[in-house]
Amino acid sequence: MSQSIISVENITKSVISNDNELSILKGISFNINEGESVAIMGTSGAGKSTMMSLLAGLDLPSSGSISLLGSTISDMDDEQRAKMRSESIGFVFQNFLLIPSLTALQNVTLPMLLRGNEDQEDNELKAKKLLAEVGLSGRETHLPTQLSGGEQQRVALARAFVTQPKILFADEPTGNLDQKTAKTIVELLFAMNKEQGTTLVLVTHDPELAKRCQRTLVMNAGQCQESA
Repeated sequence: MSQSIISVENITKSVISNDNELSILKGISFNINEGESVAIMGTSGAGKSTMMSLLAGLDLPSSGSISLLGSTISDMDDEQRAKMRSESIGFVFQNFLLIPSLTALQNVTLPMLLRGNEDQEDNELKAKKLLAEVGLSGRETHLPTQLSGGEQQRVALARAFVTQPKILFADEPTGNLDQKTAKTIVELLFAMNKEQGTTLVLVTHDPELAKRCQRTLVMNAGQCQESA
């Protein structure tokens, strides 16, 4: 029987805006099992990116609880959450979050160094292989400013794949890519899901990408329901 790797129980998220309390998420509950692929869809402003940040332990809910890999996120301190992310979670965000002073190759090897993998030759071999898979052979020494938005997105994807995470969170992973590259990235995502058992959680506007996932959660006005 599949084990729940993400468990969300009655979470809310509110922020203060101009002295008013703005409710972003309202009483959401769901489970995601190990190895599942799940799409999160919804209109702009529905709370998808907020939900992603909470699931990844980058932020905490105002109430309710989220369990990730068997641990309740709100019971952990910043250091413990950072350690869990470093060891078990991969991210692809819309704004890439590449380090400007590092080359494409260095950006991809960084998660392995943070994990304590100090074999530079091995790290670089893995990074070069992934950069080739996302179509960036010959671009390894380029800084982010020397790469297009689509190329930066591909570096971010290679960086997310490199540690073979247990869970991969991707916010619009094909949003800045041309059709051919987007197809390659989607195949990589689902190969990773199938071959490594990586749990995929994808925020997307693309109904075709959502169809590739086993389940779709639809967010609307701060609430969430499973798509039939």
